[in-house]
Amino acid sequence: MVTIAITVFTLAGVLALFWFGGWEERAVGVMVLALLVLVRVVEPIQIGNWRAGVAALEAAFLIAILWLTYTRDRWWLTALAGFQLISVLTHVVLLLAAGRHFVWTAVTIRLEVWLLICITFFVGAWEAWAARRFAREGGSHAQDKHRSGLVGLDAIQRP
Repeated sequence: MVTIAITVFTLAGVLALFWFGGWEERAVGVMVLALLVLVRVVEPIQIGNWRAGVAALEAAFLIAILWLTYTRDRWWLTALAGFQLISVLTHVVLLLAAGRHFVWTAVTIRLEVWLLICITFFVGAWEAWAARRFAREGGSHAQDKHRSGLVGLDAIQRP
């Protein structure tokens, strides 16, 4: 029952990304849908009890998110990358602590972090919507002023 609820919450977040998002949000949505399918494919790839296939898939997702984070001006991607890093680190802990009883701790942390990741999907959809509305209303981003060197003009123009 919990798995169904998490899956429905994930799909609702992905739908919000597709509905309100730009190409960055849609790219994340496609990656998440692929992740949901591919995790079933790579689950059998294990080294002892360590799920190497799932760990590699999550690391690849982290790398893709980091690339988007550093190339696009979307703040929600930063939170998504941070949460995904926590998820990847739970796999590393299991690898380093082989034979210890951290399996359920890592699984629990991963489930909780996934819920945080799903919340960021809704935040990402909102950020994309807000950015479009802000652009329509003639606003400009402070980042754009900074990049163009216009930050200091406000101080110069004031008496």
